[in-house]
Amino acid sequence: MSDPTSAPPGWYDDGRGQQRYWDGTQWTEHTAPLPGAQDATRPYDSAALGADASPGSSPYADTTPFAGLPTSGPGAAGGAPPADSSAYAAYGGAPGAPGTPPEPGGTNVLGIVALVIAAIGFVFACIPFVQVVGLVLLPIAFVLAIIALFLKGRKWPAITGLILSVVGGIIGTIVFAVVALGVFGQIVDSGVIQDEIDRQLEEEFGEPTGPASEEPGEEAGDEAGEGQVLEFGETMVWSNGVSMTVSGPEPFTPSDISAGDDQAVNLVFTLTIQNDSGENVQPVVFSQLSSGGTEASRIFDVGAEGGQVGIPPTTAILPGESITWNEAWSVADPGSLTMQTAPSFEYEDVIFTNVPQ
Repeated sequence: MSDPTSAPPGWYDDGRGQQRYWDGTQWTEHTAPLPGAQDATRPYDSAALGADASPGSSPYADTTPFAGLPTSGPGAAGGAPPADSSAYAAYGGAPGAPGTPPEPGGTNVLGIVALVIAAIGFVFACIPFVQVVGLVLLPIAFVLAIIALFLKGRKWPAITGLILSVVGGIIGTIVFAVVALGVFGQIVDSGVIQDEIDRQLEEEFGEPTGPASEEPGEEAGDEAGEGQVLEFGETMVWSNGVSMTVSGPEPFTPSDISAGDDQAVNLVFTLTIQNDSGENVQPVVFSQLSSGGTEASRIFDVGAEGGQVGIPPTTAILPGESITWNEAWSVADPGSLTMQTAPSFEYEDVIFTNVPQ
């Protein structure tokens, strides 16, 4: 049985100025002149006339053609080859469906999905304190891109998504390591670890170790805010001149690419740190918010109107300078809000609330 994808059996131009018979799978040795050619002859082979053919016999005499050679077609009936015969491959071409164009590649939907997820993950992976979002999305994009490579359709979205997921993972890991080392350095510089070691040693051996305690009444800048409870809109000032203000909550409408808006009401707060001390302040802000006894969800929104929301500052604040940013939260009860925050780990936390004291 002939291949259904091949050209049907018949006479076709073989590209050598003549017609040749195609048997459905390959070219045969049977040939015939092109229609209209001079001295047209039928496709007989002299060997088929027999060895005892008389010398005067006409080569055009009625003689049985080769076995298997169709009696219809251009050589037998003088008909022309099919109109689309030129679309088939010339003699010597590989069997198949000559002239059939390759099937164009379709859209690889999974590859496009992988590319989009990888792009979003790459953006989050480059932003301090929110790398966790990127480090979750990038492996998903990596797996989807691998699967998409084995599906039909264009491969470039899957390949691009694969590259983005790998590069984003590397960058996200580097950013996370740098931030983690910075935070750890802040903790070490603040003396929190040393204070804990001293306390443990004192409980173990019954006597204090380390440097002598400060004189009565002398307080470090980070102790001045301990236990303070303020209303939203008020300002906390530490003894070294650093101050922090948290505005009252305002309604917030997240964009389509936000993350974290999973509770009843979305609010935004404006936070400001003013450095009136004599040294640089390296902000490491980790705010926490509760609402009606329920932990609020922080909203990250890089597409918010007016600029990104939810990303705390990381640039050092010079003496006499200040920095302001927005934090958005999704809360259960906007009438019962309590925020705990501080400029960095060197300062004791202060509480801002709208709950009557």
